[in-house]
Amino acid sequence: MKNLSFYLSICVLIVVTFSSCKEEPPYINYAPPQSIFDTTYLTGNYTATPRQVLIEDVSGAGCSNCPKAATIAHNIINANPGRVNEVTIYPNNTSFSTLVLPININGFKSKYDFTTDIAMRIVNYVSVPPSLPSGYIDRKNISGNWYEPKESWTTDVANELSVASPVNIDIVPTYNSTYNTLSVVATLTYTAADSGSNYIHVMILQDSIIDVQENTDGTGNVFYDPTYVHNNTLMDMLTAPTGDLLNTSPDRNLVPGRVFKIGYQKTLGARTGSHSGYPQPAWDPKHLSILVFVTEGATTKYVLQSKIVAVQ
Repeated sequence: MKNLSFYLSICVLIVVTFSSCKEEPPYINYAPPQSIFDTTYLTGNYTATPRQVLIEDVSGAGCSNCPKAATIAHNIINANPGRVNEVTIYPNNTSFSTLVLPININGFKSKYDFTTDIAMRIVNYVSVPPSLPSGYIDRKNISGNWYEPKESWTTDVANELSVASPVNIDIVPTYNSTYNTLSVVATLTYTAADSGSNYIHVMILQDSIIDVQENTDGTGNVFYDPTYVHNNTLMDMLTAPTGDLLNTSPDRNLVPGRVFKIGYQKTLGARTGSHSGYPQPAWDPKHLSILVFVTEGATTKYVLQSKIVAVQ
C-alpha cells in the first residue's frame, strides 16, 4: 500500500458517514466483508468504454481436456486484445470426482490443491455443468444453459463483444511488502441507466503456477505434464462469491453518472481450506492480478462489464 494512512483516514470518514444511515434496511451478505470504504456520488464527466467479455473456465487438474479449453481461451484473448478477460476456477465439488482433485498416479504427484470452496459456491450459484471442461461467457444464459462447451466459446465471445455495457470499471491495486497487504480500489461509473439489482465481484487471480496437469497429446493419448503452467487461477475473492449488492438504497440508484468507489484490503497470509491434504498454492505478489466484474440480477446473473489489472 502506497499510503496506509490515506486509506485508514478514508475508512474512518466512511464509518462516520454511514453511522447516520442506520434507518435503511441492510443488505444481507453472509460472507464477511473485506471492504474498507464504500462511497458513491454523481458525475457529469463520463464516456462509455467498450465491453470486456469475461470467460470463466471451470477446470480441474485431473481433466485431460481442460488444457485444450485453456488454449482456446488464450487464443480468444490474443485475437481480441484488451477486450476479453479469463479466470480459471477449480471448484471443490464432489460431482466432478477425480477431475478436480490433485493428481497422484504413476509417479506423478501434485504439489497443490487448486480447488476452493469459493469456486464451488460460484459454480453452484451460476449453474453446475454436467462435465469438464466447461465455461461461462459473461454468465449469459444461452439456449437454457449458463455453461457452454469450449467449442462454443469463440462464437459466444464474438457475439458478446458487440453488446454495449452500461458501466465502466477502473481498478487500482497496491501491494505493500512491509505489511504483506493487498489493497484494491475499484471505481464503477455508470454511463447508462440500469433498473435491476447490480452486484460487484472482486477476484484475486494468480498465474505462473507450475504443477502436474492431466493432458492429451496430438493423438488423444492421456499423459501427465509436471511442467504445466496454471494461469489466471482463482485464489480468493474480496467480495462474496455471489457478489456484493451495489444499489442497496434509493440514493444509490443506477443512473448515468453514478459512481461507486469501493476500497478493499487483504493480508496475504497462509492459505487454508484444502480438503485433500495437499496445500493450496502460496501467494506470489509478482504474479497476482485483480479481476473486477459487475453482474445484473441474482436471477439473470449476466455480466455487464469486466476488467483485469496486474498487481505488479
